[in-house]
Amino acid sequence: MSVHYKERVAKVTFRSLRDRPGVAADVIQTLKGEGFTILAASFDSSVGGRGDFSVIVYESEGMEIRRRREEIAERTGAREVVVVPGLAFIEFLNVLDLRGVLETLANMGINLEFIALTSGVLGVAIRRSLLENVLMLLEEEVPHVL
Repeated sequence: MSVHYKERVAKVTFRSLRDRPGVAADVIQTLKGEGFTILAASFDSSVGGRGDFSVIVYESEGMEIRRRREEIAERTGAREVVVVPGLAFIEFLNVLDLRGVLETLANMGINLEFIALTSGVLGVAIRRSLLENVLMLLEEEVPHVL
């Protein structure tokens, strides 16, 4: 397993998007068309035909999205765009023990602000103020991981 991280990211949540095929792709296309960098994406389950879609972007880009949130909400069909700055994004690559990684974070009392999982890669966002402690613990638990 290897670990990579980015210290200054923001979570952008597009609330109450219509749950239809291609809606996530449309949001990503809109953001990429504006020059924003999508580091990770996650779709929440839908209720009543609507769901939330979140992306992780660099913090400076998140602030630009926040400034333009009404315009971007209209363009994407979201009822609201919420930006949460002050996060760090950690990627665990080649994860063989997913449960062990998540339990380690939980035992530290780390609240995951965002989680995305693909084949062998776990991405989580945490409060940036917790990053140093998480990295120290990971180094202790898995030497040479960083």
